[in-house]
Amino acid sequence: MKYIIASLFLSVVIACTEEPSTISAQNAELCRSILINPDLPFNHEYDLKLSVEDAGNGEYRLVSVIDFHNGAFTASPLSDKDFKGSFKIVMRENEKIAMDDVFEEIPRSVEKIDEFGNLVNWVNERTTYKRTFKINSQEDFKVSGIVSFTIEPTCTFEEIPFEIFYVTGELRVQQYPKLDKTTCSPRVLKISMYESPLIDHEIARNHPYDVQFKVEKTEGSEFKLITLMDLHGGSFYVSPNTKMGFSGMFRIEVAPNDNLSIGADFVETPHSETVIDPHQFVHGPVNWVTQDTKYEHPLKLNTKDDFEIGGKLIFVIEPKCTLEEVPVLFKYKNGVLIVEKWKC
Repeated sequence: MKYIIASLFLSVVIACTEEPSTISAQNAELCRSILINPDLPFNHEYDLKLSVEDAGNGEYRLVSVIDFHNGAFTASPLSDKDFKGSFKIVMRENEKIAMDDVFEEIPRSVEKIDEFGNLVNWVNERTTYKRTFKINSQEDFKVSGIVSFTIEPTCTFEEIPFEIFYVTGELRVQQYPKLDKTTCSPRVLKISMYESPLIDHEIARNHPYDVQFKVEKTEGSEFKLITLMDLHGGSFYVSPNTKMGFSGMFRIEVAPNDNLSIGADFVETPHSETVIDPHQFVHGPVNWVTQDTKYEHPLKLNTKDDFEIGGKLIFVIEPKCTLEEVPVLFKYKNGVLIVEKWKC
């Protein structure tokens, strides 16, 4: 019988010991904290220029050149068709212009899987888009349209109106100032979670949470780790769904070994909400977990031999602001995998 005892040696910096951000901003500006240079004006993340070119054979191209600044980006129209906020050029319904649905993108973006499992083509460099169209009338006309997209990471929905004119056989496009910017999400908390009146500081200090673990078999050599987090006294912590890299974010690690691995994908139930917390420790977007939550992590078994392998749940519990390390032990014997708290 083969046994492996492996322990984790982990070094984690507690978020609340860091120097607070010096960014002074409200609403959408708070999101600027994750840009390359947050001191640049938040209202100049990009430049957009529209033009029309003759493609020959009675066809034309509407050309849109977008140039990004200071780390901003958006989703390409080549992304999954259901992806919200991707770059779009839409013409008002008319009989004068027939526009092709195909986007030509230069340079062409690359499809990737983001942290939420979505297939998306992110665009963050100067990019040219072209859409081919034909004219169905020889009479003078004017047709309106709009370019729209969500600019990230400030998460604002942009709309730039334009009109295509056909006058005495000549075609031109007139671009107009963008419409008022509207912050889409996340919402801004009026009161920081650290200052919530729902916090019972005595309970939050002495008994902020309970945690339980169990393993369920799925299929073949696949298992999943179930982690049940119960919060008390208004306590909270940073969800692993948070986009920004917080120190002390909720995570589970397994000691280095060849027999058992834990997948990066997970399911959080209920799914936490992204908000902007104005507190000096955060001052930007974060997913706070504020209620009892279940996590499911995939486990993959790479051996049929018996083993014991250590692991840890790591997170900072707030507002107590302490680094929590909960050791666990994975045991595999006679084809059965279990997990238990270790030396707790």
